[in-house]
Formats: sequence, C-alpha cells, structure tokens
Amino acid sequence: MLKMLLVDDEPLIVQGLQAVIREFDEEIEIIGTAKNGMEALTHFANEPCDLVITDIKMPKMDGLQLIEAWKKEQPETKFIVLSGFQEFEYVKRGLAIGIENYLLKPLNETELLETITQIKEKVEADFQATGDDEAYYILRDNALWRWLNDRIGIEDWKERMALYKMPLAKEMRTALVWIQPMYGQVDRTADGWHKLQSHLRAEYPFMLLNPEEELLIGLMAEDEAGIAAQITTVYEEIGALIGVEQCFFLMSEVGTGTAYFPKAFRGLEQLLQERLVSSPGTLISADKILPHRWRPNFSQHQLARALVLQEKEKTLTWLDNFFTEWEAHLYESDPHQVIRVLSEVALMMSESDPEQLLKAIRRLDGAATPCELKTTMLELIHPFFDRNQHDDNSKSPIIQKIISYVTEHFTEGMSLKTLGAKFHINAVYLGQLFQKEVGSHFTDYLNQYRVNHAKEVLMTTKQPVTVIAEESGYTDMAYFYRQFKKYTGYTPNGFRKKEKVQ
Repeated sequence: MLKMLLVDDEPLIVQGLQAVIREFDEEIEIIGTAKNGMEALTHFANEPCDLVITDIKMPKMDGLQLIEAWKKEQPETKFIVLSGFQEFEYVKRGLAIGIENYLLKPLNETELLETITQIKEKVEADFQATGDDEAYYILRDNALWRWLNDRIGIEDWKERMALYKMPLAKEMRTALVWIQPMYGQVDRTADGWHKLQSHLRAEYPFMLLNPEEELLIGLMAEDEAGIAAQITTVYEEIGALIGVEQCFFLMSEVGTGTAYFPKAFRGLEQLLQERLVSSPGTLISADKILPHRWRPNFSQHQLARALVLQEKEKTLTWLDNFFTEWEAHLYESDPHQVIRVLSEVALMMSESDPEQLLKAIRRLDGAATPCELKTTMLELIHPFFDRNQHDDNSKSPIIQKIISYVTEHFTEGMSLKTLGAKFHINAVYLGQLFQKEVGSHFTDYLNQYRVNHAKEVLMTTKQPVTVIAEESGYTDMAYFYRQFKKYTGYTPNGFRKKEKVQ
C-alpha cells in the first residue's frame, strides 16, 4: 500500500487532490496533510511515507527546503512538486535533489495519476530489489487477490505480471487450489505454518495468502496428469507440516493459461458450501461432488407461528430437530438447500433490519461446518426473543412500519410478498405477526382501509365511481364492487344515495 502525504497552503488544492487520489486507487493511504513544509516535517517526518506531493511556495518552509530536510530522515521517499509558475531555477533545483516530477497548476489530472502509478511501481520494485520479502509478498499477494476478484484490468495485470516476474503460461494447463485451515485448528504463528508458506512460495509462482490467511495456489503443467501430480505433492507437503485433517481443500476444474485463474476462482467460490457436507482433509472439486439425494423438509408456517407467539422452547426444539435430521443425512444432503432454509429463518427474525440480516446471511454463507451454522442460528434466536419481550398491548416496530406504509401508499399495489421484499422480512412470518398484533389478515386490513377511503370520497365529492375506485387502489371494478359491498352492505352508488338521503 502506497503511503502519501499532501503539503499545500491552499485548502482547495488539498481537498481536490484527496478526492482525485481516493477515486483513482482506494489502496493508497493518505497519512495526512500539512499547510507548509515546517508543519509536514514536524508532524510526519517520523511516519513511514512513500510519496510526498508538495507545493513550492509556502510560508515558513517552502517545498524544496522540505524535500532537503525530509531526505535526511527518510531518503527513500519520492516527491512530486507543484507550482503555479514554470520557473526554471525551481525546476533545476528540484531535479538536483531528486524529485519525480514537476507539475504546473492547474493540475493535469492524467499526468498526475500517471506519475503516481509510476512511483507506485517503483516502490513495489524497490521492495523486491532490497529483499524485503514480507513487504514484497504483501504487495504481490494483494495484487493477485484483486486480480482473482476481477478488480484489475487485463493491461494492468500484464504490467504487474512483468513487475513480479511471473509467467503468463498461455499454453499450459492450469488449475487453482484453495487451502483453508479450519478456524482454531491451525496455529498460524507456528513454525510448520511458516515453513509451509515458504516452501510453497518457492515452488509455485502463483501462491498467495488471501486476507483471511488462506492459501491459494495456481498449478501449471503440460497436461492434466501433471496437474494431478502437483495436487498430490501439495497434499503430501501439507500433511507433513501441519496435517491435512486440519484443512479444507478446494480444487477448480482444469483450464488453460494463467488468464484462466479468475474464472477458476469464481468456480471455487461456488464450491464453498460443499465444505458443510465434506470431511476436512478431503479434496472438494466439481467432479467429485456426490449426488444430493436429501433435502430438508421445512414448514415455514409452523416455525413462523412459534416465532410470532414467542414460543422460544418450540423454536429451539425445531432447530435441534432440523440439525439432528440433517446430520443423519449429511453426506447425501444439498448444502445449498440447507443454507436457503436457514436464510429464510434468519429473514423471519431480522424484523426489517437489513444490516442485521446481511450480517446473518454472510455468516451463514461463510460457515464451514454444521456446528458453525447452528451457533450462528442460536446467536440470532436468543436476541430475537429478548428483543421481542415488549408490552402485549404495543405493536412491534415492523408492524408499525407496515401500518404506516399502508397509510401512505394504499393506492399502490401491495401484498405480503412485496412488503416482505421491501422490508426484508419473511412474508409468511409477517402475515402471522400482522394477524396476531392487528387482529385481522393483512388483505382484510388493506381492503377495509381502501373502502373507508372510498366511502369518504363518495360522501364529500361528486367524482365518478370509476375514478374513486382507482384512487382507492383498485384497478378491477368488479373486485372493487365486491369488496365495497362486503364491508358496507351497499354498492358504491347505493351508499352515496343513502348518505344523501340522511
């Protein structure tokens, strides 16, 4: 990560630079800003900094004086100088003390960003040249990870390949292996773990650590037999150093060339949930997945009722029974269906809190074992029942939102399904909760509200019935007439005549 300091006595210039740089590359860290050279030297000279962008003319200490003093503390820092004037003496002095570029205000954004890109590559290359392995591999692994996640363009990637001296291997057969140590099972500070990393880095150019400190290895060979031999070797090396039973192994299908690796990674992501029905230490790959003969039998209405009626013990019993039945059919089950069911349950308990729901879904998707899944569900269930111990006479926040929404949008089309999607809550659970707290089915409540509105307009205006029906939320006149008579005992015209007589 490139660390940068901005020095200029014009606040608008500093703000503009911050905006442009952050939009250009989110990995650049701006360690601070200063109004003049003295302030920059006093507050930041002892902090690691790769690049200083500084104005020339500033009070107390100008840009060139800052550079000369700074280099005594951090000689490796690079500098870009800004000026409002093309002054030859300043340019000459700047070149003499080793600036990277001299840019005139108003700044040419393209030239600035090109210069920053060149400096970033120099800094990365310097890490490699000085033998700073840890810093070099952090930078390289970050670049590889961004590439696997399609966050680097092809031209940018080719430049980085050249920078890190990595082969393109256009004609070779390739595959990607993802090795995930089980949480809490592997000591990542132990010698065996570090020896494994060093050994794999030396043997495989495309080995990296992702942000979760899991290993990804790009295999390259002349044919598929060579790929199979390499995965066997990797498996044996891991077994010797940390134990294969402590890890999950995911392997992509075989492709051609290193350009295949991002696609291979997307395939591996699709295999993640297969960990739930696989034993640690076994190889998980698309061609080795067993047929999914068992799927969970899930009654939404039964569970929704238990949640609505605040029956915590019944809910916990349902959860225990679900996991007991699943584990009895574990290796023939479809993990995607299991996650779908548990996600629906999480949706019931989210109470229209999108942030809570998103966290829950991410944890469910990321779980590697049934135990992790059950723990996640229990961490949702207990707070849900604690949160809902409100006064029996009050309405829960989600029902209050629904009633308020109906009041403001009753003329629009809506149903439990559309409201569930809008407010991020399971539709079945919402329907049962609404009936419990309001005392009627949602459809009855909505029709009653719309008919009451229509009655008011019929009594106070001379608008045609067709217009009133549409303004009350009805597009089907026959349905409007049926609902109006159901709740009033009259047709719309009959009701209007009755009210006039009275």
